[in-house]
Amino acid sequence: MINADKSIKVDGLEKSIVEKCKQRIIAIAVMFFVSFIVVNIKLIDVSKPLKAKEHFNNSSIKFNKRGNILDRNGNIVATSMPTWSLYKDKNKIYNIELTKNELLNILPELDEDKLIEILKSDKSFQYISRHLSPYMAKNINTLGEPALNFEKEYLRVYPYNEELSHIIGYLGTEKDGLSGVEKKYNDILNNGQNINLTIDTRVQYRVYQELKNGIELYKYKAAVGIVLDVNSGEVIAGVSLPSFNPNVYSTFKPTKNKITNTVYEMGSIFKSFTIAAALNENKVKKESEFDVREPLKLKGKTITDFHGEDRVLDLEGVFTFSSNIGTAKIAQMLGLDLQYNYFENLGFNRPLDTGIFESVNPVVIPKNKVTELDLVLMSYGHSINISPMHAISALSATVNGGEYIEPMVVIDKRYDKRPRIRVFSKQVTEIMKNYYRNVVIEGTAKKIQSPNYNIGGKTGTSNKFINGKQNHKKVISSFISFFPISNPKYAVFILLDEPKALKETRVWGRTAGFNAVPLSKNIITHIAPILGIKSNNLKEL
Repeated sequence: MINADKSIKVDGLEKSIVEKCKQRIIAIAVMFFVSFIVVNIKLIDVSKPLKAKEHFNNSSIKFNKRGNILDRNGNIVATSMPTWSLYKDKNKIYNIELTKNELLNILPELDEDKLIEILKSDKSFQYISRHLSPYMAKNINTLGEPALNFEKEYLRVYPYNEELSHIIGYLGTEKDGLSGVEKKYNDILNNGQNINLTIDTRVQYRVYQELKNGIELYKYKAAVGIVLDVNSGEVIAGVSLPSFNPNVYSTFKPTKNKITNTVYEMGSIFKSFTIAAALNENKVKKESEFDVREPLKLKGKTITDFHGEDRVLDLEGVFTFSSNIGTAKIAQMLGLDLQYNYFENLGFNRPLDTGIFESVNPVVIPKNKVTELDLVLMSYGHSINISPMHAISALSATVNGGEYIEPMVVIDKRYDKRPRIRVFSKQVTEIMKNYYRNVVIEGTAKKIQSPNYNIGGKTGTSNKFINGKQNHKKVISSFISFFPISNPKYAVFILLDEPKALKETRVWGRTAGFNAVPLSKNIITHIAPILGIKSNNLKEL
């Protein structure tokens, strides 16, 4: 029916049909509107650069932020920063070729074949790339591929790169430390607690730089440098070369920790222990004399002097001119039982608990198998192998009043409770300080003489053993120094593996006096002002 206003009037069944059509049209409109909202929310979600969808299932465990590691001055040397890890979920990617190319354009280091395999997979969770920067994650997120998602993870960052790697250690791709302090204090750090080191990063930097620069001049294959507070046992610096960068974004192969986890024959620095022990036991006196004009013949070996004074030396002369013959005679007077008692008190019978996970046990001949020749050889640092950290901590007992203090790299209350072992009398350490000073003035360490600081020390050189045989063309050189020697506060220990004597570098010898000694001088010159040691010539530097 058509009304006067030309509208249509529908009655009965036809009206009912029209009403139903209206309802359906409204329902369809509502559904369309809801769908429109959902799609737009999805688009907004995709357009937000780091709106990562958290993934919770058995294949991915969320970790709390790991505690920081700081140096003694509060500088962060290891911390955890939030990053984004890209993964593919079980959703299908329809244009695999396009997605692959887009990802390779952003992440060219990805393996193309492996990437295609992951993109085709219907597994619920597969990592594509981990620990992405926010910039990379943003670029990937704007691709708008629903099957690509992000997981928030913490990345361990080491601001000092290779300078501290053997002290701090490093993390793997998961939450646990794999070496160094990171591994030793893993549970504490994983609980979010911070760790403070005894290390001073300013001193660490100077030691690291001097040893790195020294490679060009002395051509050594490896090196160790340690700075120790002789009165507390705190390690102020510890460098092992070759080093490595522990950051995950840098491809690295961890190198061996030579500070605490490698042993060496140290050579003549062991004369310090022999002479100090003999003085302590009243086996010798300062006035004692030793005829070193003739070699000492023992079963299987003839003991000679490298420096060859060819005269009668007093005790100070034996030490200053590093006489093997004189030291051997003193060892015979001291005897095996006392020698091994001192070795034990100085820590040569066990690994050190420093706070670094890696720690080696010294290689010492079982006492019941020691011959007279072994006794003599060990008195000047042969036929016995210890780590550089063992060496510097034991040598410090000869100048700090006579106490052996097990060294530490972590400020930890349990280390404060460890007993100090009285090894030498204070009178003996006063004598030893004079002897160390005389080595610098008259002996093998003249190159460390400085108008600014009074330094004492002792050199050591030994031939390397290769395939069980002594190689006279390759040496280990080492030098222990103390400053200021009148009242020692710090020790510096430098060890060089296979330094070279070359005409083109104008280095005329391989022994410690030609390499480890001048390196030590450079280090002390730089670090003494940092450590608050005043110059002889200036009130402050």
